[in-house]
Order: sequence, then structure tokens, then C-alpha cells
Amino acid sequence: MNSLIVCVPRSVTSEDVRDQLSESGMQVEFRDNRVTVSSGGSIAWIGRDSDGELEREYEPDELALVSGLIGEWVGFIIDYRTIEVAVMVVAAMCDRWPCVIDNDDDFIGWGREYLDRLRSTESGPLTW
Repeated sequence: MNSLIVCVPRSVTSEDVRDQLSESGMQVEFRDNRVTVSSGGSIAWIGRDSDGELEREYEPDELALVSGLIGEWVGFIIDYRTIEVAVMVVAAMCDRWPCVIDNDDDFIGWGREYLDRLRSTESGPLTW
């Protein structure tokens, strides 16, 4: 299982994410404040960090970066099996809100930059 963190303005709720993903044409289920997305035979699970655990885990420079880009924020953790479904979720969220992505590897920055970076580095075409 792989994961990404999508940081969005603090006012965004799990219900907002569910609605945005559904409006973007994805098959969405919502249970226990967690969104499940199915697309192309793959699944992603999206959960809101409601207890502030992500903020406690970030280093001061990472906190400053995220806050500097979008102000007061909340993180949504996307657990996924294939990058394609995660990218669809990120793209849909970026269509509605300012998003900062942390891929927990080598990138923390604007969601659109993350998507552009994936487009330029993936060997096959990603569509979203």
C-alpha cells in the first residue's frame, strides 16, 4: 500500500471531498468519515486527519512550507494501490481547492506541480 498526503484549507470536510470526487465522475463510497474511490479496477481510501497527527509529525520547515502556501490547513491521507487512482483523486481535489502534496518521499509542494512532475517522469501516459 502506498500513500500521499493532500493538504487543503482547514475548512474542507470529508463530505466536501466525497462530493468533489463524485462530481468528477469517480465511483465513491462514504463510511465512517472515510471516502473510498474505485476507478479502473483500482481503489484509493481517503481519510481526513481529524486529530492533527500530521501536523505533529512534520518538521518545522515542512510546516512553514505548507502553511506559507495555503495558510491554515488540514491533511487528507490517500492510501492507494496504483498511482493512477491516486492521481485522479489529487487532480479532482486540485480542481476545487489549493492543494499541497506530500508524497512522503521526495516532494512537498503545489498539487499541480506534483501532477506535472508525474506526467514528465512516468514511462506510460497517465490520464486524469
